[in-house]
Amino acid sequence: MKTLKFMGYSDDTFGEYGVTNDDIDNCGSGEPIQCVIEAGNTALIVTGQYNRVGTGTWDIGISLKDEELSLPDWNIRASFEGYTTVLEIDVPDDVELTWYNNGERKA
Repeated sequence: MKTLKFMGYSDDTFGEYGVTNDDIDNCGSGEPIQCVIEAGNTALIVTGQYNRVGTGTWDIGISLKDEELSLPDWNIRASFEGYTTVLEIDVPDDVELTWYNNGERKA
């Protein structure tokens, strides 16, 4: 088991800083950055978006990747650090992350 930690940085970078230190920079465009978290037969999507309604903060949302997949039994916690929401998710060791910037897959 490991803990993923999602949060925004500045006005243009959203990432996972607990295990992978992977992030996406959207050059301050305000477009959403998504991360698909997959393990076994389940998956979640975490979305980060800066200044969505003019607040100057990072919003983080979470949803199922597909209604046909089973709901993961992962422990999920939300907190706040300055201008960003922080989302922590306890996931299995075999988890895979796939990143998207406004729906476009990133390498």
